[in-house]
Amino acid sequence: MEISDNQKTRDSFLLIDSSVIPKKNSNFSKKYKKIITFDLQSHRVLQMRSVKHHISDEFLEEKELAKIDAECIHFSQWYLNENYNEYLCYDEVNFGSLLKSDFNNFLIPFLRIFLSIKKILEEFPNTTLVCVPHIYKILNSLTNNLQVLDENDFEKNIEINKLQYKITNSISIDISKNNFQKLRKISDIITKVLVKKDNKKNKEKGIALIEFDPVKYETIFTESKQFQNKIFLYNRRRPLTYNRKSLKILQESDVIPYIISNKLLKNNKKCGENKVKEISEKLNEFFEKEKKLEDFFIFSNQKFWDSLKPFLLELLNERILDIIVEIENSKTFLLEKNPSVIIVLSENGITEQILLKLAKKSSIKTILLQHGSMLDSHDAINYNISQGIFPVISDKFFAWNNSSAECVSNLNDSKEKIKIIGSPNIDRIFLQKNNNKKNTNKVLLLVTGPRNQQSIGHSIKEWEKYEKTVENISKIIIKQGMNLVIKQHPDIGEHNFSDKFFEKFSNIEIIKHGDVLDLLLESQYVVSLGFSSTILEAQVIEKPVISLSVDHDVYGIPKSTKDSCLISDVKNFEEQFSYLVKDPEFYKKTIQKGTERLTVDFCNIGNSAKNILKEINKI
Repeated sequence: MEISDNQKTRDSFLLIDSSVIPKKNSNFSKKYKKIITFDLQSHRVLQMRSVKHHISDEFLEEKELAKIDAECIHFSQWYLNENYNEYLCYDEVNFGSLLKSDFNNFLIPFLRIFLSIKKILEEFPNTTLVCVPHIYKILNSLTNNLQVLDENDFEKNIEINKLQYKITNSISIDISKNNFQKLRKISDIITKVLVKKDNKKNKEKGIALIEFDPVKYETIFTESKQFQNKIFLYNRRRPLTYNRKSLKILQESDVIPYIISNKLLKNNKKCGENKVKEISEKLNEFFEKEKKLEDFFIFSNQKFWDSLKPFLLELLNERILDIIVEIENSKTFLLEKNPSVIIVLSENGITEQILLKLAKKSSIKTILLQHGSMLDSHDAINYNISQGIFPVISDKFFAWNNSSAECVSNLNDSKEKIKIIGSPNIDRIFLQKNNNKKNTNKVLLLVTGPRNQQSIGHSIKEWEKYEKTVENISKIIIKQGMNLVIKQHPDIGEHNFSDKFFEKFSNIEIIKHGDVLDLLLESQYVVSLGFSSTILEAQVIEKPVISLSVDHDVYGIPKSTKDSCLISDVKNFEEQFSYLVKDPEFYKKTIQKGTERLTVDFCNIGNSAKNILKEINKI
């Protein structure tokens, strides 16, 4: 039911999010008593148009917010009941498990909306809530005082399903997910034509690299020429190559890119299409009759399964075909190439989960290679597991350093899996140390905002606080006469700065994507706002690093980082930075602190790739 009569709506509240874009001629301020935005993008749109509004954060209680992350991790494991396997599995691979990360990332903002509305209904029980379709769908089972916003007042936000690849503050590319897949296929074709691989190496003990970036793991690709067994690259989510450098690395290596033939792809897709209807019907039947889920999805004594059910069912039904095809593709790869060892960088991705499961069935050994710095707080254990960072499924875990190994050893039955081996990516940076540029007067500011895999990443207040902090830090650096480069975290799910921010710093280079190596080599100082693995990359080429503690790092700064660099809070940053710039002795000591910690904590710096391949030969 839609509502457009101004007389009826004057005492109503409008609830809006970024799933729609309000038309500019929609005079919401006169139509509605209150307007409430539910995400950062919708807030920015109304703010830019000077439309007075509230934000949903105002209706959330701190005690509930504190529980959302842990509860969502728990809820995302709803599929673990063995009685559900009959409905949720294909070839013993569980759909619920494959989509747990997507479901968790959906569930966090879903619960924030649900709890906000619950509070609004308690405070204003007789008010009619006029909602955009997405919010209406969530709340339909909660109240009868609900209306859908008139279609004449909004347009669907078609950009919401696009991936924004922001290169600089002035250059960005919006790519639909379908077009991204087309580009990935083009990459496969180019790779197939330009990378000819038919080496005569031993295929009895081949290894498979799963979803590896040739640039970031260049040292492994280079070392492959000295490895006696075949190495395959199996990338289904990321392109095999994506620029000249990645293509050149692959061409000059002995790594064999696996590209499934069009004939097999069509056969696997046909197989999936034949199964989809049957599986979808079973899922619908399961959700209709399964009552235990009503008692499983409870938050703060409030059941929300009725509101959640259509979204979870939609998520599963939308992905069934793709998942079946990927399972069949993975089976084809294993059958054709018969690797004896599979190496993954995460246990979380769909490709990785499928291959880890199939590998177990085929007695293929599996290794989880650490790909980023670890959160070492005891409170972060479940978060690390949910992000696929800990070796829950893999047979072995190749750790960067002692501190990471100690962190993983807190997990039951993990000690015997751990081998401290070093980091191929740290090697890649270290081997460029002689190309360091001196006295450049350049500061690289690494900024990581509130993470969207956590509740705090969906807080409008926290995002505005974060942006203001970046602004203040930038002004302090510029005040010292430094040339500033801002490097945002490359996660596509992380919000960009507002247009206002880019206007204020239009002369500053702001980069989101691309290799950080050249930026590090050109920098005289590195400042990290929010925890980042790039801190280690800076230290290995002897850059002084200031790490700023921020509230949105909910699990804090790891001890290894605290022990290795200059730690400051935002209030004391100006004093600390000024000291670093003006005192040469303090500058040297800050570098020395990082170097000493790396020497104690890391092993095989510069030789990790060689040692990884040696260790695989022993398995």
